[in-house]
Amino acid sequence: MLLCLRITNLATIQHIELELEKGFSILTGETGAGKSIIIDAIHLISGKKADYSLIRSGESQASVEAVFDISALDNIQQLLQEFNIPFEPDDFSCELIIRRIIQKNNRQKIFLNDTSITRNKLEEIGKSLVNIHGQHDNQALLQISSHIHFLDGFGQLTDLCREVNNLHYTYQQHKKAYETFKQQLAERSEQIEKLSFQQKEIDDLQLQPGEENTLRQEAKILNHAEKLSFIFAKAQDELNEQEGSLIERLGTLQQQLKEAEAVDPHCTQFLQSLETCLYQLEDLHRDISNYANQYQENPERLEWINQRLSQIQDIHRKYNASTVDILKYLAQITKELDQLQNPSENEETLLEKVNLARQELHKKSERLSKLRHQAAKKLDQQVIQELQQLGMEKAVFETKLSLKVNPDDNPDAYQYSPSGIDHVEFLLSVNPGQELRSLVKVASGGELSRIMLALKTILTSVDLVKTMIFDEIDNGISGRVAETVGHKLCTLGQDQQTLCVTHLPQIVAFSEHHFAITKSMQNNATYTSIEILSHEQKVQELARLMGGSEITPQTINLASEMLERATQKINS
Repeated sequence: MLLCLRITNLATIQHIELELEKGFSILTGETGAGKSIIIDAIHLISGKKADYSLIRSGESQASVEAVFDISALDNIQQLLQEFNIPFEPDDFSCELIIRRIIQKNNRQKIFLNDTSITRNKLEEIGKSLVNIHGQHDNQALLQISSHIHFLDGFGQLTDLCREVNNLHYTYQQHKKAYETFKQQLAERSEQIEKLSFQQKEIDDLQLQPGEENTLRQEAKILNHAEKLSFIFAKAQDELNEQEGSLIERLGTLQQQLKEAEAVDPHCTQFLQSLETCLYQLEDLHRDISNYANQYQENPERLEWINQRLSQIQDIHRKYNASTVDILKYLAQITKELDQLQNPSENEETLLEKVNLARQELHKKSERLSKLRHQAAKKLDQQVIQELQQLGMEKAVFETKLSLKVNPDDNPDAYQYSPSGIDHVEFLLSVNPGQELRSLVKVASGGELSRIMLALKTILTSVDLVKTMIFDEIDNGISGRVAETVGHKLCTLGQDQQTLCVTHLPQIVAFSEHHFAITKSMQNNATYTSIEILSHEQKVQELARLMGGSEITPQTINLASEMLERATQKINS
């Protein structure tokens, strides 16, 4: 339920803080005092589109903050988990703080428990937090698609509806798999031919990772074989194959150091170092001699390398990919070919799954339809009774159920949907002799509000939304009917937090909490304020609503009597 509402710089409101409680609350005030601004603020925190013109004149932004107790709202807690919004439930309460800021530059910020979210997510959460019913709102009753949900709620068919929804999803998945299989079957021959050609083309080339770089290096060497042969021949000569070579000259130095060693033992270390150099040079000479033998001109090998490189480049261009990526693609198409040539399921198996899923869906949908027809008769009777008490004595209400039929020659005549096989629409006749017509076409704003009140009164035990707001529900009613509306709103408030904006004293008298909205002028600026009234102040406000600007002792007495009579009726 809504615990607190803070509004800053919205229209004529500079700053107000409204603390709300359980039960039935009333908002009253002169025309233009700012009652509609409160409703606009609640629209903002429930996710409706922002009207940036509502920002108070001279201010750069407006903000609305609301605190909800969601300890009893498991569906909201589940949504918060899905949206990664932190919340901390305890043994006593679990609060959700919604803050929305709208700015002059047509930008906005939205926070849930200090976590930034999108307006769409706020709207999804908001529709499960607050229901606002006003004459000019796009109410659920004006959407025929929502009528089925009212009926299912009344018939307590939610669990069966969920089963049908899940079965419909399974059925659609099997249908999709079967249709995909048939489509692939038609394309399979062509696809197998295409993939087989690509597989053979890549396989025949026997690509190896890094092969291109290796071949380019070898080609480079072969192109310079003569030059390399000359260099290594010269190196062999310099090392040991010409008169005065390095090894020969170091050999002479070795003999001299041996003579020196015979005289001075310290020369041994020099001799050892020299001998190490000699060994290394001899190894170098041997390695160069062995390696130099490969540097021979080989035009056949060079031609083959160039052809191989050309083939690799061609396939790189064709597939617009490197060797590594082409080999990955080869593995992929090999797997695809295996699946195409050896499908895990055949057409008969897939079709059998479709038929079994449809049979189960058909069975559950027919059961749901039967229960809906039973619930519809009871709902109609109760709605008519409620409407008669609400001043619509001649109203006839009927829930029309019709089957969704497939236009084609489907084996099943039904057109299945996630909600079953039924189309549900509420019909209404307000005046005697008037034929029943769609509720969305014949009901006025005041009638819609009363029908919604009737439905909410009937559905109060199963409704998940715990905060109800009625705006302009008093349109077109007075006297006894207004008193009945007040009593029903008070009764509704026992199970759901109920807030009503009204000017009728008969409704006000039944409220548990009364908020008065006033408007004042200061320094050529308009300010809206709100206060909760004591019992004595409530009597004064009732007297004002009954008698206008001039409040007499008689109107005070009448107001007191009206409050007392309402209290007795509540307690009876």
